[in-house]
Amino acid sequence: MDKFPVYDTYYYVDPDNEYTYPDSSVLKNKLNIENFDELMEKEYQLVKIKALDLFLSPIMVHSMKDVCKIHHELFSELYAWAGNYRKVNISKQGKAFMAMQSFSTGEQYMNSLIEEYHNNAQTKEQIVSQLANILDNLNYMHPFREGNGRTQREVIRVLALAKGYEVLINVDGQDEVYKQYMDGTVYSDVKLLERLISSLMEKIVE
Repeated sequence: MDKFPVYDTYYYVDPDNEYTYPDSSVLKNKLNIENFDELMEKEYQLVKIKALDLFLSPIMVHSMKDVCKIHHELFSELYAWAGNYRKVNISKQGKAFMAMQSFSTGEQYMNSLIEEYHNNAQTKEQIVSQLANILDNLNYMHPFREGNGRTQREVIRVLALAKGYEVLINVDGQDEVYKQYMDGTVYSDVKLLERLISSLMEKIVE
């Protein structure tokens, strides 16, 4: 049995090719790259640079509008729809993410969680618990066609930053952080996400 499982790919309901080139799984992009591997490599390189920009000049999150700003900052050099909610439905591991038809309600709920966090999360335990809940619900909403994971990890980073903590969820390697993050988000295991966030959380010393 593999130590780190292989997770199922996403399934998109996109009969009109809203996001992909005809007869292809390659996302339409501003550079007109139609080879999947080439696009993924280019995306990885560009987003790495943008993530560093955000690390140095973070977009603080007070609502889903700010989450959209982060996504736009990360992906707008490649995708015209960066920062906009998806217009297709998505599932993974046989489980559907929030239907796009419910995004208005989902946005209101996410905004309430973020507001509650800023107003009432004071102790480390409260911060960890509410961050895990926000991560779980943001992952379920899965508001974007691509780039949800990278966006939500930046969201958690800046929310922790607002409380004087650093939380860097690095999933580049096939390690325990990757496994806990994937298991926690894929299977909606909030307690596992709490343990992950708590293990990574460091107090910022001024």
